[in-house]
Amino acid sequence: MSQFRIEEKISESGSTTVYRAFQETLDRPVLLKVLHQHLANDPVVRERFTREAKACAHLRSEHIVQVYDLTEHDGCPAIVMEYVQGRSLKDIIDDMPSDRDRLATNTAVSILKGLSLAHRRGIVHRDIKPGNILVADDGTIKLTDFGLAHIAHSPTVTIEGTVLGTPAYMAPEQIRGERVDARTDFFSLGVTLVEVLTGERIFEGSTYSECVKKIIEFRTDHLDRWSTAVPVERLAFLKRLMEPDPNKRFESAGEALESLGEGQDEEKRFDVARRLSRKLLFPVLAFAGVAAFVVLLYFGTSKPASDVPPHDATQEALQSDSSLAHRTDENVMRPPAIVNQKDEHRPVREDRKPTSGTSAAIVPPGHDSANISFTSNPWAKVYVDERLVGETPLAQSISLERGKHSIMFSNPSFDPILKTIEVYPGKNEVVSADFMEHAGFLVCAVQPWAEVYVDEQYKDTTPLAKPIILTAGLHHIRFHNNAFNDTMQIVTIRPRDTLAVTISLRPLR
Repeated sequence: MSQFRIEEKISESGSTTVYRAFQETLDRPVLLKVLHQHLANDPVVRERFTREAKACAHLRSEHIVQVYDLTEHDGCPAIVMEYVQGRSLKDIIDDMPSDRDRLATNTAVSILKGLSLAHRRGIVHRDIKPGNILVADDGTIKLTDFGLAHIAHSPTVTIEGTVLGTPAYMAPEQIRGERVDARTDFFSLGVTLVEVLTGERIFEGSTYSECVKKIIEFRTDHLDRWSTAVPVERLAFLKRLMEPDPNKRFESAGEALESLGEGQDEEKRFDVARRLSRKLLFPVLAFAGVAAFVVLLYFGTSKPASDVPPHDATQEALQSDSSLAHRTDENVMRPPAIVNQKDEHRPVREDRKPTSGTSAAIVPPGHDSANISFTSNPWAKVYVDERLVGETPLAQSISLERGKHSIMFSNPSFDPILKTIEVYPGKNEVVSADFMEHAGFLVCAVQPWAEVYVDEQYKDTTPLAKPIILTAGLHHIRFHNNAFNDTMQIVTIRPRDTLAVTISLRPLR
């Protein structure tokens, strides 16, 4: 007998159904998010569903809908969540609230407080929008539905090349399928706040491509058309949230809260630690430099340089610096060098040149290092300890110092492959990645013809010249032809298998 009594269906998506239910064993109302029966036996889908529960389970904030448990309902995985008596922000906006500025301020402060906790734990929401924000009857504002949550260090989450989220609220980097971070959530929050303040969905379009075009072409001065209706300081805040360049947005939720004259003790403690680490960095480096100079003078004439163990004073100082700052997760493997704590959540720049001899990981050949070569099928960008070192096939091997290193192979058509290697002095090796090992093929026959979108990314137009290669797992397929209704399907791609889809488009009425 189920411990839950289903009372009402709240919503349904392509993969889950959300019910309002009553938990008999604990005598309380709950929300029950249940995975669809036809997906319950797919291990990839189950893993993603489970990840959503784990992403939220440890987030304890009055501004985040609490996850109580991961269970089963009628043989399907189900997430048990806090039931919030109230309404969604979307419904409130549609009813045209009278005090829009106050609602926007309360929403900004509440959501930023919730995000400050999530971001410090390495979790990016990726789908902030009015429909995912709840306003309880007592006025408390809560963020819900971390279904697209990105665990920053999870090896199973696509880092680049995959578009997830609701198009009209996406950040430019999200639209381009690039790596997302905490600042991506700030852009989506800005879009949401504009809607609260003005009632307009500024990136809404009749098609996905129309939304994309508006977002890619957006500039912050586009917001000036509301300069007479929105207070100057509020407009400046929105522009900072919605900078097209992530590097120009707020660095953290704490910084955004501070600009609003708000904050919270935990966030302030984190900021103090971060500032303290930066202030201590220079004297530590200076002291280490002087010490190294003295040691060189003392030992330089009496001992050959080859007999002196290599010592990187800069790295030691940086490790000391990073120990003062916040760690997102003690169980997450961090790279041996964090060049600057403020860049911890920033994406790797694609134009960054391969580093040689300037980081703690990549060093000149020596007796305490080894040469590592990289190969992949097909090509991939190679990151060593989160630093881009090149694209396969690399022209030459990379010299890495002794110890453990994280390797990531990234190709926009696949989920990234992450590996950890142990480097031993003089032991050269080759690190390989085979994306095709976990990929399958999609062939489509469409009458009369259609553009094929996979997870809202354009892939090809039928008739296909060759099969579409996809990472194994669940994918959303959309077939588009202007003269017909779009047809959508959810398919499961299996490793080294070919899935054939045949459809006939329905004419517009």
